[in-house]
Amino acid sequence: MSTPERFLNTLLSDAFDHAHDPEHGGLRLSALLATILNYLEDAGVVSDPRSSYLFQEGSNFAAECHAYACDTEDDILSLFYCVDATESIPLGDDAEVTSVGKEALDRGFRRLESVVKRAREGKLDTLEPSQAASELVELIKECEAAGRQIELHVIATGTVSDRAAFSESKDSYRREVWDVVRLARTCGAGSGETVSINFLEEYGQSLPCLLTKEGADGIRVLLTCIHAPVLAGIYNTYRARLLERNVRSFLQFTGKVNKGIRTTLLNEPHRFLAYNNGLSATAARVDLDGTSSDLARITAVHEFQIVNGGQTTASVAACVRKGEADLSDVFVPMKLTIVPSERVAELVPRISQYANTQNRIQEADFHANHPWHIELQKLSRTTWLAPTAESPRGTRWFYERSRGQYADELAATGTPAGRRKFRVENPSKQKIAKTDVAKFVLSWDQEPALVSRGAQKCFVEFMSRLSRESRPVPDLTEFKRVVSLAILFRTAETLYGELDYKGYRAQVVTYAVALLSQRSQRRLPWTDIWELQGVPDELLPALKTLLVAVREAVTNPPANRNITEWCKRPECWSQLLNLNVDLTLPSGLEAAPQSGAVPTDALSPAERLVVGVVAEVPADVWFAVAKWAKDTDTLLGWQRGLAYSLGTLPGRNRKPSIKQATQGRKVLMEARRLGFGHEQLTPALLEQLAQQNGENEARAS
Repeated sequence: MSTPERFLNTLLSDAFDHAHDPEHGGLRLSALLATILNYLEDAGVVSDPRSSYLFQEGSNFAAECHAYACDTEDDILSLFYCVDATESIPLGDDAEVTSVGKEALDRGFRRLESVVKRAREGKLDTLEPSQAASELVELIKECEAAGRQIELHVIATGTVSDRAAFSESKDSYRREVWDVVRLARTCGAGSGETVSINFLEEYGQSLPCLLTKEGADGIRVLLTCIHAPVLAGIYNTYRARLLERNVRSFLQFTGKVNKGIRTTLLNEPHRFLAYNNGLSATAARVDLDGTSSDLARITAVHEFQIVNGGQTTASVAACVRKGEADLSDVFVPMKLTIVPSERVAELVPRISQYANTQNRIQEADFHANHPWHIELQKLSRTTWLAPTAESPRGTRWFYERSRGQYADELAATGTPAGRRKFRVENPSKQKIAKTDVAKFVLSWDQEPALVSRGAQKCFVEFMSRLSRESRPVPDLTEFKRVVSLAILFRTAETLYGELDYKGYRAQVVTYAVALLSQRSQRRLPWTDIWELQGVPDELLPALKTLLVAVREAVTNPPANRNITEWCKRPECWSQLLNLNVDLTLPSGLEAAPQSGAVPTDALSPAERLVVGVVAEVPADVWFAVAKWAKDTDTLLGWQRGLAYSLGTLPGRNRKPSIKQATQGRKVLMEARRLGFGHEQLTPALLEQLAQQNGENEARAS
């Protein structure tokens, strides 16, 4: 079986699972496109994509769009149209790859163009505000004022010829064709679509470079400068694909514009080369011209990756894209390391790790192979649920550490009978991806604004926390907690569909789960959820009440803001914390199951006492401190953040570190001095905190 065909079958299998999601209502196109967009988001091609079917037809026009993605950091609005070449094949069945003609692709681009044109002319203003497409219309109308570019993407579940894949840009819209071959190359389980750049053909120039001696292992370093407009063009074409996919959580490469870099570009562009440290990049092969003993010109690079300098790249690209400055005389220094193709997978992540010093890449950043995920996968393969009439041998929750594992193991069974047995023992509804885990855990950790930013950004933050907190590998207790959160989350999604709501499910559900966590003080009927493999009936009314209240709140943002963008802001969560909702929680709620206790052996008796006293401060007090400080504009930003972080620890059965405890006690005492009060901050607890202050001062003297 060829790589495109294997990828297509994995795609159809995953789409089969999506089709059973109430959000897609069994609609084939919706489920298929959602699956593809998830792949593209995971590959870093798009940010936070959203299904949004829009169709209008008249005597002389047809406007149609199936989904969109708005990247507010890179100021890109992407519109998607899908040509399903497999529509006659049931989802989940094997399919052969067929060709898609140029006419079908051109029709898709014309219909996307018509959507943009009619939106700008106000001819789509009659859409119901509750429809996701109405938000797309507003985003299109905002593009010119916001300096946002529009891209048109046509996706085909077949192959296209080189002639069909080429679509000339018109009206400044960038056009992209994604067929099965390109999707497999970009989103498959391998290293992804490589970036090759011919500087002479694409930009009409080559790069002068200083050569160094090639090492015995075939590695060679070139020192060069790249013209700022050329760098901007490369970034605007490839964006996240410039970053080695195995280190996706390299936090510097986020698209965020660095204010210092931008100031230099606007006010002192002639000094940019002197001020900026430049880029560190790698390539598997470099084409050189005019080579002498130690000088040459780079005409092309192959398998090009930027491993350090993401903020510089994004900042330069933003200035060029918005026309804010003349960068025709600006050059960016670059160290280019040539790594043999057969060693790219091994060495590029290391170069990325060692090149970066500002946001150091830890082992946690190599997420698919991180011990936490490996152990969670092991637990998912060895933990069986009790037998039922439908599955007399029991079932498992299948944790998919890397994409395609479920489809690969299904295919490995070999026979139809083996496949049936595998599906019975590993139901698709019990499959959890690594990005799902991040969404479930961070929602319960009361970070709905972060979850609303999309799967990849949510996962990056989750991995960053794993690293910062030195969280131990999961045990069976932690595995059961993760599964229980998955059940809670998916039950909320099902209830949302039963309420007959359309659109904004992702945002409403994460906020509802976070609010349930906050109102219940992070307690759930954990034991019952695991044993029942469902949410107990007594909790369903409270969950439904929260969904209704949250839906009403987030779909009516202040100043008629864009709903999706509003949900990504911390202010949205702050507003919902004060939501007036009559919530009745059932009895029998339990604290989160104990797992991975924090060792205190290394602390002195006095330090353990400080940690113990601060750990007794209720979570509600810390959350109240953070909110009070924000509302009154008191305390420093890091102090407010620390208060909030301390509030999250009890729900995770974590005690504060000695540093957190020491600083947290100071923050709380300072807040008290400035007028903060709380009913749970008892005189006895305040006396203990004050006593620790006196003992600390005595030890210091």
